[in-house]
Amino acid sequence: MEKFTSWVEKSIAPVAGRLGANRYIQAIQSTFLTLIPFMTIGSMVLVIISPPMDYTTMEPGFAQSFMQGWAALADFLYLPFIIINMVTTGCLAIWVSAGLAFFLSRHYKMNSYLPVALSTACFFATGALDVEGAFTTGYFGGTGLFCAIVISILSLEFYRFLCDRNVGRINLPGMVPPALSDSMAHLTPAAIVLLVVGVVGAVALELTAVPLANLIATIVSPLVGAVNSPGGIMLIGFLMPFFFWFGIHDSVLTSPLSAFEYANLEANMHAYAAGVAATALPYTVTPPFIWYFMTIGGNGATLALALLCLRSRSKQVSAIGKLGIVPVCFGVNEPIIFGLPVMYNPLMFIPSILNMVLNAGITYGAMAIGLVNKPFAYPGWNVPAPIGAFLSTMDIRAVVLIVVLIVINLLVYYPFFKAHERNKLAEEAETAPEPAEA
Repeated sequence: MEKFTSWVEKSIAPVAGRLGANRYIQAIQSTFLTLIPFMTIGSMVLVIISPPMDYTTMEPGFAQSFMQGWAALADFLYLPFIIINMVTTGCLAIWVSAGLAFFLSRHYKMNSYLPVALSTACFFATGALDVEGAFTTGYFGGTGLFCAIVISILSLEFYRFLCDRNVGRINLPGMVPPALSDSMAHLTPAAIVLLVVGVVGAVALELTAVPLANLIATIVSPLVGAVNSPGGIMLIGFLMPFFFWFGIHDSVLTSPLSAFEYANLEANMHAYAAGVAATALPYTVTPPFIWYFMTIGGNGATLALALLCLRSRSKQVSAIGKLGIVPVCFGVNEPIIFGLPVMYNPLMFIPSILNMVLNAGITYGAMAIGLVNKPFAYPGWNVPAPIGAFLSTMDIRAVVLIVVLIVINLLVYYPFFKAHERNKLAEEAETAPEPAEA
């Protein structure tokens, strides 16, 4: 294990560290984290206007009356709530385009609003017009998400390249307001960027009869399929705790995957709103799948481990359990990861990885065969797993599945935890003060 750890630290950790520090990865991560309130609001209004059961098919009683009242409320709120859903999750690609430009321009110390407006305009030029020049909104959501990321990054980098070389810079007298002086100085670079993107968008329309956003979505579709597969999600379940055990934060992996997960979620939302059964939604792997069903309690599925700590005979381990049990219920497991510890603890290497892989595989299988609804809403990453699982699927069977997974996680962790506990008990016995002589 020491040789293997040394090899990972020398070979993998530096590469992962550079990847995690990459400005594009950080910008993508910051963008999606910032947009979580939009995703939460857009998801929950869809839940409210979508009763999970048809009261007309139910037997008379409290449940039927409840669902009838829910249906009446949904009918009353449908129009304003569907508008909210469409301008939040339904326009996700627009907000991602603006967010990426904002965080990248901030990284480059650009204080002007122009880079944000320019990148968003470039996305519209490649995803908002059809072959007849008419305005289309078909790529504002998850379908255009990959186009938004690619075009925002390329357009901003091209704009920065031109500005750094003062291409076509227009200098105005000092008495001119700073905002006007700055905008005129960058007029030519912005015009060049828009011209190039406009030509590229027009060529794509002429050659394919669809926007460039469609071509980019087609190119990345094999990757979407790979992520949304049993092998793909189980590989993610392996790599997340594997990296984390060596001190490499899981954002190195999850940030690049966010575009795929959120695109899948947005597609599920639209399918569910269109009347598709929750068990027949097109995608399984979404943010709720990752954060509620796979990482129950945080990376390594550490809720089960925190429960074991609470019952430990070791004072140190029991104290860590009491300290970490509340945060871990909300997906914050640093007290357990660093306090027990899990990181760099050989006894926790296997169970932390095995539990994540098992959770991923079992959940994927249950959703694939229709035992549990697929997620179509996202209340937020820090919602406790049973509650989040129910709200994201509107299926009580999802809560049952979470309980089953926690039990499995307990069984997997138990023998390794007991070995760790014995070591701690021995340490505590050695350091305990000897009884005073009479």
